[in-house]
Amino acid sequence: MTDPGKIAQRFLNELNESDAMETLLRLMEVLENKPDPEMTEVRLCDNIYQFVEKLKTMEFNLRSYVQETQEKSLPGNKLASLWEDIGIDGSIYRD
Repeated sequence: MTDPGKIAQRFLNELNESDAMETLLRLMEVLENKPDPEMTEVRLCDNIYQFVEKLKTMEFNLRSYVQETQEKSLPGNKLASLWEDIGIDGSIYRD
């Protein structure tokens, strides 16, 4: 089974290595500074802005997810979680 945390980390790495975001932000800057933009250019600029904001939110959530999955995968954390799940009678089964 493929680890979703590793896939998320791979995506974040590829996102940081890509020049596509820089190019997209440059396009948005050019469109914003255009003296008399066409309506399609205004809509495109708005779309880019919304996309960038959503991408930033997703990136933040992915980083949180990766951090959580890494913390859970540490051997000490798994053992601590197991001990927390063991009841007073020593059983790992819950009622």
